[in-house]
Amino acid sequence: MKKLLEFFSVDSRIEHKNNKLKNYNYTLITIIDDVIKKRKSLHHKYDKLIEKVWVSARPLNCKTFLAKYLLTRLLRESDRVFFKAQILATKLCPKCNEYPNNLKNVHYEFSDKTH
Repeated sequence: MKKLLEFFSVDSRIEHKNNKLKNYNYTLITIIDDVIKKRKSLHHKYDKLIEKVWVSARPLNCKTFLAKYLLTRLLRESDRVFFKAQILATKLCPKCNEYPNNLKNVHYEFSDKTH
């Protein structure tokens, strides 16, 4: 009987929400760490490619064109890593998962109304 009353008590529900929030915060830190590692490795890879371009025997116009292209690709790929992590974090958010199914499209709008 006592356990049944504890199950319906307000304190246990608040404690459960706090555990969800702590787990989400831990997951969020893991996602952030993963984003930093992936972006760092991308930057390192493109740094090596740009060094190879500058050391090559190509004309300066060609080197400049290739360097601009590589920089554009780096920015695109780096942003893609960030956006994928942002979508994943939003999908795992306990606050966003409380909404009914017809309002779940909130994941893609990134509005401040949900938080």
